[in-house]
Amino acid sequence: MADGSIDRGADTAAGRPLGRCAPPDAAWQAAREEYLAGFSGPQVCRRHGLSLTALRRRARAEGWRRADQAWTAPSRLDSATDAWDEGAALEEAVGGNLDAIDFRELAWVANQRMMRAVLRGDAAGALRWRKVRDVMDAEQAVVDQETRLDEALAFTRAEAAERPLMLAEAAKARRAADAGRSDAEDAGHSGHAVHSGHSGHAGHSGDSGHDEDAGHAAHSGHSEHAGASGA
Repeated sequence: MADGSIDRGADTAAGRPLGRCAPPDAAWQAAREEYLAGFSGPQVCRRHGLSLTALRRRARAEGWRRADQAWTAPSRLDSATDAWDEGAALEEAVGGNLDAIDFRELAWVANQRMMRAVLRGDAAGALRWRKVRDVMDAEQAVVDQETRLDEALAFTRAEAAERPLMLAEAAKARRAADAGRSDAEDAGHSGHAVHSGHSGHAGHSGDSGHDEDAGHAAHSGHSEHAGASGA
């Protein structure tokens, strides 16, 4: 839900969502403090039962910016050769806005540092950065899963909202098809009746012709017979 609550269906009798429990203001306040303290979005959501989408929406609306927090010293780099570092470059690219960085980018930074540690023979450093990379990958997997769930829920709701319209359109199409078949059947019956009428008229005309021919033949026969008798 937009307010971070979980919708478990509709209560048709009461006309309100069933099982909806909106997070209290205290939960949002605690979530804000932890988020600004450096906890990731998925961590905050798990701790307070919030939706990741709702958390991000509220953070954007209320301006929860980690960049506004007090400055802390950057992590120590190993040598002067680290004057250019992937993490420092990424932070500069986003202008210090940590909300603009996703866990994939952080995993990439950790992986680059792990590789650099390996090249220097720093086994402990390599293992440390590998662990950081794995944690970032796990956090990104959680974000991806939450995003997919939110998208699936939004699609389901949109499909449910469009279903009555789709059913109405289908019913309209069926009625139009039925009307078309009915018109075609009526036209077929009318054509059959006209054809039958023409056939009957032709039959009567033929019978009249035969009757006339038979009459002429009979009249000629009587005349010839009378002539023969007189002779």
